[in-house]
Amino acid sequence: MNKLLKLFGIITSLGMLLVLLMGAVVTKTGSGDGCGNSWPLCYGKVLPEAPELETIIELSHRFVSAILGLLVIILAVWCWRKIGYMKETKVLAIASVFLIVFQGLLGAAAVVWGQSDIVLASHFGFSLASFASVVLLTLLVFEAGSTKVPVVPKKIRIHLYAVTIYSYIVVYTGALVRHTGSSMACANVPFCNDGQLLAFSGQPGIQMLHRTAAMLIFVWILYIMIIGLKEMKNEKTMRRGLILSFVFVCLQALSGILVVVTKLNLFLALFHGLFISGLFTVLLYLVMLSLRGARN
Repeated sequence: MNKLLKLFGIITSLGMLLVLLMGAVVTKTGSGDGCGNSWPLCYGKVLPEAPELETIIELSHRFVSAILGLLVIILAVWCWRKIGYMKETKVLAIASVFLIVFQGLLGAAAVVWGQSDIVLASHFGFSLASFASVVLLTLLVFEAGSTKVPVVPKKIRIHLYAVTIYSYIVVYTGALVRHTGSSMACANVPFCNDGQLLAFSGQPGIQMLHRTAAMLIFVWILYIMIIGLKEMKNEKTMRRGLILSFVFVCLQALSGILVVVTKLNLFLALFHGLFISGLFTVLLYLVMLSLRGARN
């Protein structure tokens, strides 16, 4: 059932992940100004002559983002028509379209008028939410006809709701680190610099804020996994989701440490973004399952 829709959802989800990673490449390579302050054209042209590498990177990101925007709209409409009877479908369809459009407008505004570090950091946050909404919409297609309604204890539900919101804050602090140029403000791990264990202001303060926030989410997800595995022995999907979320948070922490140790290796930085994308999406899926149980 809906085999073509499933395939389309997978392709769109992978495409959204590509957009997310390409956005990280734009940031890491400083290519955000690769087309000057011109949008949607590049220096007033469709294709500038003899473009620099930064221009190629920025143009590629714009091109792929435009295609994925169209694919997301098609996916949302298709899901609305085919599986609109599922309670979450219409909410996710509307959210996916709104987020992809808003994400594009925010990026355009940053190019044309320039934005503060805070607004630039929020662009990644919206990109992440956009990616997650598309993945969840695709998962609904696979669930059509066999919707899972797990029994989730209230205590675990509350923890899942809270840690998911908190994970978005952690994402924001990480994006703020990148956009304020604070990635190497603290050259040591786990503390800041030699003779400076902690920092509370400037770029080192932003870096240590992110590290502290990341450490807390690691401990929090570990705790939720432990109590979840203990109290939900018959809920295989929830148990697997909790284990996967802990795997992602471990990989996120490890990649973050390696980014500092290797002094901003680009591939490790991309994996760092990949793992937080996976973590946030899994947590949202667990929240969706928990909300189903709470309604029944």
